[in-house]
Amino acid sequence: MELRQLRYFVRIIETGSMGRAALDLDIGVSALSQQMARLENELAIRLLQRTSRGVMPTSAGLAFYSQAQLALRHADDAVLAAREARLSGHVSVGMAPSTASVLGVPFIHAMRESYADVRLHLVESLSGNLERMINTRQLDLAIVFQKEKLVRWSARPILEE
Repeated sequence: MELRQLRYFVRIIETGSMGRAALDLDIGVSALSQQMARLENELAIRLLQRTSRGVMPTSAGLAFYSQAQLALRHADDAVLAAREARLSGHVSVGMAPSTASVLGVPFIHAMRESYADVRLHLVESLSGNLERMINTRQLDLAIVFQKEKLVRWSARPILEE
């Protein structure tokens, strides 16, 4: 069973017509009918009663309709939750020129792939200048050569020579 079939089924019930549902869904009537036949075959129960005036749900169809609506709401909520959970915004990262020449491009590609909604600003400068920029909050993160213990900021070694 596919979400698409549930959407089709719900729209058919809401419009009371395969033709109107097909127009609303931008799908051919025969393709819509085939999808409903597949759904009914999978469930091994008749969901729709075709009449001369349109389509009506069977008693099983009515029960399925309310659950299909609920499933579609849950699916929409899941998509919304996933979209809202994505990290977004701006981040500025500083690197020494020698570091940027090795890590810059791979870092940019990795950020785009993992955090598509985060806008990255990469700054190349000497370690002393990067520390000053961190202290004045011009940078969010800097990759610098080892200095004395930083009291104000969290520091983690990423490479040892």
